[in-house]
Amino acid sequence: MPMEPMAPEWDQMLKFAEEIARKGGAIALNHYGKADPQLKYDMSLVTSADIEVQSFLENEITGAYPHHAFFGEESGTGAIRDAEHLWVVDPVDGTAAFSSQLPVWGISISHFYEGELKFGVFYMPATDEFYSGMGKKALFNGKPVRARLDDQVDNESVLLTYSRFHQDFTTNFPGKIRSMGSSVAHIAYVARGAAWGALLGRVHIWDIAPGMAVLKAAGGEIRDLDGNLFNPADYMDGRSVDRIFLAAAKGQHDQIARLLTAK
Repeated sequence: MPMEPMAPEWDQMLKFAEEIARKGGAIALNHYGKADPQLKYDMSLVTSADIEVQSFLENEITGAYPHHAFFGEESGTGAIRDAEHLWVVDPVDGTAAFSSQLPVWGISISHFYEGELKFGVFYMPATDEFYSGMGKKALFNGKPVRARLDDQVDNESVLLTYSRFHQDFTTNFPGKIRSMGSSVAHIAYVARGAAWGALLGRVHIWDIAPGMAVLKAAGGEIRDLDGNLFNPADYMDGRSVDRIFLAAAKGQHDQIARLLTAK
């Protein structure tokens, strides 16, 4: 069995991911404000930007790492569960926001080695925000970040949610509840302490993995409302995540969950 790559090799792969995320972002920006949305079988929007960016990322990754597996949102096939190295990509996370010319969208890339999430990057071209996470190092525009630990939520605390949250829950959360349009961005905002937590619903592995790598490196976790950790291996076939998950700093999940009541 081949040995796991050494630290310098992981650093090189992370740098490569950052470079192609930025280049993919430049491609998407060429379409921004010009997209012609089409309706996919699952009633979500897909644009020419999604397809062009994914094609670029796949060509770059398979060209640089021909023995690695690739899985993207627009692939239309299940991921390879037994792949030693697996790249999971969302070419434009936040397609609806992108199509509406709202700035909260970005290029998401994550990497798994033998089923373990090793790193993730997320680039938001419209706002020039870049997030990366590997090991215990989480960066926002090159500067270290940490998820916030609040002893008590107040009226200035921010809880991010998926768009149809109000149909599923009632809440007495005293702070501000917002949906910005991108699951990975929501997780990244939690990782840098801009939000207290982020509820994740109606998502897939590519909507979670890149942000999860950043959040984990920043001292956070993704758990369901019963406290169970999110396990990426459960969703490597590309199926929809079947529960509501919560991204927050370690130890904060119970405080948020007890403020929510399912309808």
